Amino acid sequence: MRQIIYRSVTTADSRRAADDIPAILGEAAPRNGVDGITGLLYTEQDHFLQAIEGPEESMRDLVDRLASDGRHRDMRILVDRAVDEREFGDWAMIHRDRRESVDSFDDRMRVLLAGVSRQVADYFRALAPA
Repeated sequence: MRQIIYRSVTTADSRRAADDIPAILGEAAPRNGVDGITGLLYTEQDHFLQAIEGPEESMRDLVDRLASDGRHRDMRILVDRAVDEREFGDWAMIHRDRRESVDSFDDRMRVLLAGVSRQVADYFRALAPA
């Protein structure tokens, strides 16, 4: 099993970026489920941080699709490693709506990151709003 963490920047206008996320997930979730890919997509304003994991061949195909996806740019792979077992059993997306308090958002992040390796959690915590 392979795990990749990458970050990128949306190409959408920052006001529209939040509206694009449900469409992105609507396209990705069914295919990722069939391909055995799970992970966590974190968005903050115009930045994406995503951890994905799954079988080697599925991951190779997904990374190729992500690299050519025009909805984001400046894709930078931070971690690419073999893992013995999944750290993310379910596909999830977390995004802080302007109406949500920082404390509430932090609570949701804490739940989603429970049980993942410290290295993975640190990447997500580094982008969380102060």
